[in-house]
Amino acid sequence: MARIHLLLLLLTAFVALALADSAPTFCKCTCFKNSTIIALDADSTSGTQGADSTSLHRFLARDGDDDKDGDEAPDSKTASRGGAAPCSACTKAFCLNQDLLICDGAEEEDVTTMCFQRDSNKDKIIVWAFIVGTVGLLGWAAFKRLRQLREDRRQSMEYSHINDPR
Repeated sequence: MARIHLLLLLLTAFVALALADSAPTFCKCTCFKNSTIIALDADSTSGTQGADSTSLHRFLARDGDDDKDGDEAPDSKTASRGGAAPCSACTKAFCLNQDLLICDGAEEEDVTTMCFQRDSNKDKIIVWAFIVGTVGLLGWAAFKRLRQLREDRRQSMEYSHINDPR
């Protein structure tokens, strides 16, 4: 029975590590001082996230012959790797190919891009564990204080004052 618990614990640890290893990657597209954020992680490139992911897939699959200013689309070797460097897909041409409403009529000079990552699941777990631990310790300290106050009050009620017969 102890082996089953140990195996279950190890399996849970491996699942937690698998979920916590990757931080989501985003591309911030700014057109005419208006911006939007598009997810670039592996899940969004698999075609399960809707129109944005199909646009990204089309962008990664096409040739980059018509791109200018060093913002080139990945070549066929990079596209076949399937997300080896998600930030390489965050280009001006990528933002223009997303058919965003904020980029209507925009040229490449009007577009700026920025690639960034948010906190990973591991970071979130660490922060939440710290918060829960701190709140738990504060709750335990408050509980002990209330218990001590009740005990002191109970002891003071048990003893009756002696009236002086004078």
